Amino acid sequence: MTVPNLVSVIRILMVPLFWWVLLGGRPTAAALILVVMGVTDWLDGWLARRLDQATDLGALLDPIGDWLMMGSAVLGGMVETLMPVWVGAVILSRSVVVGLWSGWMTVRRRPLDVRMSGKAAITFLYVAIPLFYFSADLGGAFGAVIEATAWVAAVVGIVLYWWSGVLYLRDGLAVIGEKR
Repeated sequence: MTVPNLVSVIRILMVPLFWWVLLGGRPTAAALILVVMGVTDWLDGWLARRLDQATDLGALLDPIGDWLMMGSAVLGGMVETLMPVWVGAVILSRSVVVGLWSGWMTVRRRPLDVRMSGKAAITFLYVAIPLFYFSADLGGAFGAVIEATAWVAAVVGIVLYWWSGVLYLRDGLAVIGEKR
């Protein structure tokens, strides 16, 4: 168990805490947990590179943690009506398509390289989703500014998320074409 893998495990273990807090009617606390989980997503990768501790287990744990976090954040936001259902559906549909594609490519021993556009998209979504949660507890002008910021980050994130998804599909098709 390396330090980065421990960070990934902590992120995975925070998912039930997130659900408990969210379903307990505390969207601001749930948003704070999402922020911490987002930081751990960045931190585990940084530590793996910095400490030269990249492992096969880490390559498995990180996407599982990402998927559980993003899926929980989006589904939770939809269930608790903290974000528009259509926003969640657009995010989840791309996650499913690219997740299945990436999994299939990994099983074929041809994992896809991470793209900067995908990292940027996730960053925008990691900002947007907690902001939607925060804005649910806030009122007045400040709440409106938070919600507007969430919308800007969500739109940019969704566009980049789908664009990177198209690029991942293209990358996989190129790899398949090379094997022929």
